[in-house]
Amino acid sequence: MNPRTLARRVGGRIPRLPEAAGEDGGLVPGAEPALRMVMLGDSAAAGVGAATHGEALCGQIAAGLGALTGRAVSWRVAARSGATTRSIRATLLPGLTDPHLRWHPDLVLVVTGANDALRLRRPAAFGRDVTALVRSIRHRLGRDVPVLLVGLPPVHRFPSLPLSARLPIGGYARLLDRRLGRVARTEPAVHHLPVGALPIGIEAGLAADRFHPSAAGYRAWGRALAAAVATVLETA
Repeated sequence: MNPRTLARRVGGRIPRLPEAAGEDGGLVPGAEPALRMVMLGDSAAAGVGAATHGEALCGQIAAGLGALTGRAVSWRVAARSGATTRSIRATLLPGLTDPHLRWHPDLVLVVTGANDALRLRRPAAFGRDVTALVRSIRHRLGRDVPVLLVGLPPVHRFPSLPLSARLPIGGYARLLDRRLGRVARTEPAVHHLPVGALPIGIEAGLAADRFHPSAAGYRAWGRALAAAVATVLETA
């Protein structure tokens, strides 16, 4: 099937939910100095399926990190629903910092790949896109902060996808996830955080569109990622 045809067919089956509302940043109380964390990415980073960013992925990771480390966590989100890796690099990098507050991150989480999979972006090209994004992040920040690449979710299990598309899209997502791992092995201070098995059933973990996480899904995913992030910080 032509990639554009498949993308239109799949996209037409997924109801459109809004991005998370409210402030796109926050502070988890704890010991100072605060750990400053920014998340770049697509609709999952933008909190589609949750009411607020605090209930969405970045807020849940921050809460989990605060609980695990005892540190304050200052977090912010720069994301857009529908973003691909290339469009994240082209449009979202200004959100890495806040020059008015002199806020610069200590680590960057990147959530990307789902839209590239839906568009059947070639794995080699996707890998180059991710590498270019990582290097652009480093160039903009002027230092080698840890970059954490969040693994792709199990899209082949999402009920909103047509049955005929679940296996090919799911297989493609796994190919792109392996590319994330390859970038992490070849670029300095880059880490791949696979999704793995989440402690929540697929039905309870999905929002009304049956594609994006619900608040409960973000909580389970975020707390699992927080443990992985804390491990990276301990060994960095």
